[in-house]
Amino acid sequence: MNTNGRIALLVVTGIMLLWGVTHASLSKYRQKEQAIWDACNAAKSKLTPQEQKNLQCGTPEISLVSPVVIKPGETAEVVIKGKFPAGTNFVFESDRIEVLKETSNANSYRATIQAASGGGPETLSIEARVPLCCNGARLSGAISVTGNFEWELKAANGWTVMAHSIATSPGGKPSTELPYLLEFFRGTEKAPFAKRNATLNPSNSEPPSYYFSISSQDASSMDSQQELQALMKRIMDPKLSQAEREKLNKRIKELSDQMAAEMKKMTDPEYFKKLQIQEQEFGCTAINLQLQEGAPKGNMSCGEKVGRNIALTGTIKLVTK
Repeated sequence: MNTNGRIALLVVTGIMLLWGVTHASLSKYRQKEQAIWDACNAAKSKLTPQEQKNLQCGTPEISLVSPVVIKPGETAEVVIKGKFPAGTNFVFESDRIEVLKETSNANSYRATIQAASGGGPETLSIEARVPLCCNGARLSGAISVTGNFEWELKAANGWTVMAHSIATSPGGKPSTELPYLLEFFRGTEKAPFAKRNATLNPSNSEPPSYYFSISSQDASSMDSQQELQALMKRIMDPKLSQAEREKLNKRIKELSDQMAAEMKKMTDPEYFKKLQIQEQEFGCTAINLQLQEGAPKGNMSCGEKVGRNIALTGTIKLVTK
């Protein structure tokens, strides 16, 4: 073999090795996406230049029939309506979803899926791609894998953060934002020194990553507002007995007085000084985590006297009771 031939062989071999390494490093669903693209390009390459010029491919129309919210380990049926040319491929954008069965026709796609028993909560999208052209449509946040998750996070400054998922209404729509209650403990203290509501945003990534956006308001005051709203709604029920109505009115007055006292405190200049001190000594606004071998690891951003990048390690578990 001459020199040019050896060089060409080395180049081809290098490309093949690079292709193999690149594809092996992709997540499973990314590998499936890449395989679909490769098949489209291979099919298109077989067309004549004129056929490629005249090629017309529509974009699939896709919509979810009903919300899909499942717990880890459970199975569920996903039904999608739309316009799907023959050979349309569907990809669930998560390695923790297994498609057990699927069927499709020109106007619908139906799949039985199972969520992996391990890992944490996530929201995921579904992608539909037509053959040959690979034009696609994406249904964001189509499925929520959720449940009563409990996180225990140990911070490098000696704090412990307990994160408890807050149950949402049955039949709720999948959401990329999941409500949580965070409790902060110092050292071996048994009672939390701070409670905050937070929103958890899972992202479709490998490894799985999570972002807690932490409210600046104490969770106890938020609880009072939510309780008052619920009571005001309940007292409108005409079926309530007089005794029940009086009991509700008493509790509504207690909460109203409590909230009025809190509002009055806010007019005191000393109140804002206190808030500034709290911001410096607490001021936690965000937690970033990745699941590495099933365990969360990341950092927390707090006030200037606490730290902007505090290392965190911990555990996550699904509470089944």
